[in-house]
Amino acid sequence: MKRKLSRISLAAGAILVLSLCLPWTIIGKTPDHNKVRKYVPDAPVQTPAQDEWTFSADRVVGDHTSEYVEAFGNVSLSLGEDQLRADFARYYQATGWVFLKGDIRAHWGGDFLQADEGEFDLNNMTGWLKNGKLFMAKPHVYVEAERVGKSVGDSYTFKNAKVTSCSGERPAWSVTSEEGDINLDGRVRLYHSAFRIKDVPVFYWPYMSLPGRGPRQSGFLMPYMASSDKLGLQVNLPYYWVINDEMDATFYQNYMSKRGYMQGAEFRHTEDASSRGLWQADFLNDNIRASKESDEWKDYRDDGLTRKNRDRWWVRGKYDGWLGSPQWKIKVDLDLVSDQNYMRDFLDGPNGYENTREEFLDVFGRDIENKDSLDRLSKLYVSRSWDRFGVVGLTQYDQNLAYRNGNNPSSEDPTVQILPELNAYAWQQSLGGGFEGSLDAKYDYFRREYGDSGHRAVISPELKYPLKSRFLTVIPSVSMQETAYSLTDREDVGDMTVVGTGGRDETVDTSKIKDGFQTRTTWTGGFSAFSEMTRTFGLAAQPEADLSLAGTSRWTRLKNSIIPRLEYTYTNHVTGQEKLPYFDTDDRADGRNAVTYSLTSVLDRRRDSVVLSPGADGEPAARVARDYLDFLLFRVEQSYDIREAGRTDERDRYERRPFSDIMAELKIKPANFVDILTRYWFSPYEGDMTQTENSIRFYKDGLGEVSVGYDFLQSMDEYRRTRDDDMSVLKLGAKWNINEAVTLGAVYRHDFVDEKDLERTLYLDWVAECYTLHFSYSRRSSDNRFSVGFDLLNF
Repeated sequence: MKRKLSRISLAAGAILVLSLCLPWTIIGKTPDHNKVRKYVPDAPVQTPAQDEWTFSADRVVGDHTSEYVEAFGNVSLSLGEDQLRADFARYYQATGWVFLKGDIRAHWGGDFLQADEGEFDLNNMTGWLKNGKLFMAKPHVYVEAERVGKSVGDSYTFKNAKVTSCSGERPAWSVTSEEGDINLDGRVRLYHSAFRIKDVPVFYWPYMSLPGRGPRQSGFLMPYMASSDKLGLQVNLPYYWVINDEMDATFYQNYMSKRGYMQGAEFRHTEDASSRGLWQADFLNDNIRASKESDEWKDYRDDGLTRKNRDRWWVRGKYDGWLGSPQWKIKVDLDLVSDQNYMRDFLDGPNGYENTREEFLDVFGRDIENKDSLDRLSKLYVSRSWDRFGVVGLTQYDQNLAYRNGNNPSSEDPTVQILPELNAYAWQQSLGGGFEGSLDAKYDYFRREYGDSGHRAVISPELKYPLKSRFLTVIPSVSMQETAYSLTDREDVGDMTVVGTGGRDETVDTSKIKDGFQTRTTWTGGFSAFSEMTRTFGLAAQPEADLSLAGTSRWTRLKNSIIPRLEYTYTNHVTGQEKLPYFDTDDRADGRNAVTYSLTSVLDRRRDSVVLSPGADGEPAARVARDYLDFLLFRVEQSYDIREAGRTDERDRYERRPFSDIMAELKIKPANFVDILTRYWFSPYEGDMTQTENSIRFYKDGLGEVSVGYDFLQSMDEYRRTRDDDMSVLKLGAKWNINEAVTLGAVYRHDFVDEKDLERTLYLDWVAECYTLHFSYSRRSSDNRFSVGFDLLNF
């Protein structure tokens, strides 16, 4: 197996090298296409400001004493940029009312109108059109109706109309209506309407409201449709409700033919620039349940758990804000779910796990637990910082799904709840005489349903004395950690298996834990030493600040920085810790005596570009602008464990391995077309790679991208570390912008250990003038899924 994995590592390296040799045409510069298609004639050339209408025609009948004036042939009325044109006009001088007939064309307040017949009040800019066509440029909406009425404030009413944001005689989509209205922001209200595709009616709606580009408006959002082996046919119809300027909500009507009807809700609020919240909840009475493990979905049958419940739900949310004063920051993470399979069942869709996770990361920058995790964490943070001090409070609830739905007795749940945790910090600061100091203090109350509960307090002062010279910086440090325990509930639960140092399972014999007040003292000493050597190379002369060279750029300087670093850490080993309570890994302090050494090389380029800026006389002037970029980083690191070199425990099973893996890291980003990241861990004892992380991405705006990724983990069984499973996963991705409207993409993931495809996904995005379409087909090891999404642009 080891030889096989070695070949896989070699193959992965070859893949990455070959990827670097992809055709460099992908980064060739291509001219940008005009992405704005013109659907209306140019607006009239701006004319000097006027305060009254001007009038012209081929022939005019009437004079100043007449009730009205009639004009024939090429009739034109204009006031500034507003214009009316027709074959015939009758102007009533007393009222400012004008009647138009024959090939009416108007440009009015930025809107374009066309009709056979119409009347306008030139004083208040109102009127009507017969067999009219209207184009409102700001919201980009077309209206064609038997009668179009213009009201005060650039709003229109219409009867027997067709509304769309598509151009052409047969628009891609349109809505016909007996009557309706539209305002300046593009909000359309339609009565007795029919939605049409290429003039073919698809469905009827007694009332329809299409929001425009103005303020948020309540209404139904575009439906999400999919079909999968796991859920069946799925239709999710969201309704969006604008509560006020600071709050809104979305309600999801999610029907799944194999599972039933799921009701979802989302609530968002933003009270000020420092506060925002997002809360989501979904509820379902599932048609399917698994009373025994063989009834579970095929990918869930190896976890030893079942799902007997039909009532399924997921409540989650995040909040950033302040408490009483903006200086007191508050953060809330909520994640509660009905069962261990929920995230895996409902992975996709508007309110699925993947979309929820992406939205939380995008809005709050905080993740949620993995979909396979049996521990769902809900947290409340409160913090305050001063110039030299800070405090943080935490309350955490850990929902252990292994003890729900009858899988294990809830009365035997050993999960630790933090109720609460208090932290106080004195930031590192000068103490005089060259010394620097810091202090951390921490208090926790741990609560268990099954097992020990109690208090833990830790105080950790640290002292540093930086020594700096021209060539070398050395920072010696010493710290102490005093820990105190006091149990409130003592319960002997026998042997308890916990994850120890390096991932190895360790056994805690709870019968040896003593009640009452106990303390533990540890000391840590060491130093960090580093230096930086730099050299700058000239690549090219600085370009001249000349107008003819505007837009040109070149690399003019290259700086290479080499940073060697040496760190030493010693922590005393404490005996007799089996008497102390166990709440987490901090309760078993493992001694340390190790040296870590690394070498980092960084390449930084300077680019000089000729840019234009306004000159003193208002004319453009050329100047040279500079920017810098660390485009390459290479780092090598290894540690030597002195304690491991002298270890006497379990020598018959584990040989001494004081040297850690050699870690080599390479990051390359020379320009805006390629990203390369690769990390390798090489074992000097195995003579092979034990872990790799590789990704290469080529991309070009307007053309697409290609990416290659490979992750590898080798199982390990050493004294200081353990990994039970191998991992060898290849990921390929591609996206091709076929043209301005069509994007084709694909994702492929393969597991070399289990010799199976994890994912094969193909998707197509079509962005047209007035709509977008998204098609996706995915074959995963757990499900096959086809989904369709669409959106009406400008609404």
